[in-house]
Amino acid sequence: MSLPTQRIMVPVTGGDLAVFQYGNGAGDPVLLIHGVTSSNRAFQLFADSLIARGKAPYAVDLRGRGDSNTLPGPFGMATHAKDMAAVIDHFGWKSPDVIGHSMGAFVTAALVGLYPEKVGQVVLADGGIPLPLPPGMTIEQVMPLVLGPALTRLSMSFENKDAYRNYWKPLPAFAKGWSAVLDEYVDYDLRGTEPHMKPSTNPQAVEEDNRDLFGDDLVARSLKGLHNETLFIKAERGLQNEENGLYPMPVLDFILPSYPQLKLEFLADCNHYDMFLEESGAEKVATIIYGGRT
Repeated sequence: MSLPTQRIMVPVTGGDLAVFQYGNGAGDPVLLIHGVTSSNRAFQLFADSLIARGKAPYAVDLRGRGDSNTLPGPFGMATHAKDMAAVIDHFGWKSPDVIGHSMGAFVTAALVGLYPEKVGQVVLADGGIPLPLPPGMTIEQVMPLVLGPALTRLSMSFENKDAYRNYWKPLPAFAKGWSAVLDEYVDYDLRGTEPHMKPSTNPQAVEEDNRDLFGDDLVARSLKGLHNETLFIKAERGLQNEENGLYPMPVLDFILPSYPQLKLEFLADCNHYDMFLEESGAEKVATIIYGGRT
């Protein structure tokens, strides 16, 4: 597994955004954008797979998360997209590839919609397609169902890193086994001093951002306006390792015709988390996007 080789603080509205270089920076840059309560550490294994293909991975901590968790609101997809554009400009990249996972895929969609001239190939990994609200339900009714477990965790405190690891270990998403990568992922997320340590994500950011996943048409407009074929990678299983996954096929069959440039790739034997946090999953995703190792 790779750990970042350096952290670069990029000026954005309200302060500095943390961006993490993995590897020595040689090769074409690839910008990696994590999910709603995640961080750059979601991409430790995937970074290895990209470096083996001659790429230079850079993973952000989104506003309100990780080492960017003191950045103020407003949050939302347009704000995150503006932050990502600032990152691209800061490094002087010319049309880098952008890969977003989960909510990071929504950020990626907003980025290509608002700043199409700044990005190259974009990939949506198990996210980025707005899900229709269940019939008769409002955003306010759906949000607690979607956010419940995450907001519960963000409101808790933990006496030390072991306690936080023990909170995560039984989750069904990690049925393939615990690893040093997962230790690093959850350790990095825990902030403060013992015995009152807390997850790094700002709950206000989660709430504002999730509103955009249902109640904002920026992402839908961006997907409709895509000029190039864009990969959408669907994990077979969901956040709790459940069958059908976050995007059940009947739902995708209904939605995808609205977005003709999206190309569905089915990722077998992986769930929403282990597609990046487990070695074989991360390698499979890299192979779908870039082919085999060089």
